[in-house]
Amino acid sequence: MLIAITTSDGIHVDTHFGKAERFLVYETDAGAPRLLGEVPIAAYCGGSPPGHRLMPDKLAAISQALGDCRVVVTAMIGEAPRDELERLGIDVVTITAPVSEALREVGKLY
Repeated sequence: MLIAITTSDGIHVDTHFGKAERFLVYETDAGAPRLLGEVPIAAYCGGSPPGHRLMPDKLAAISQALGDCRVVVTAMIGEAPRDELERLGIDVVTITAPVSEALREVGKLY
């Protein structure tokens, strides 16, 4: 399974989904999680008016950029973006923790 994580430093899940400009993508199928790479994105909240209105086009672009990732792990996310990602087939897990711990916790769920 592929998991996308929002992180500012590569060590901690500490970034709000809407502010993320990249995701680290991990594969968790065979043993220990393995970092596959980084996926740059246009921040969901970037370039838009203030507020938290749903922007389905931006979420669709993020979903497409994440490819086969089935889970996004992030420190925070608004309800509307969470619901839309889940509608697009991407589960969302919110946690503030070291990446290694977050990957273990997600592994328990799947």
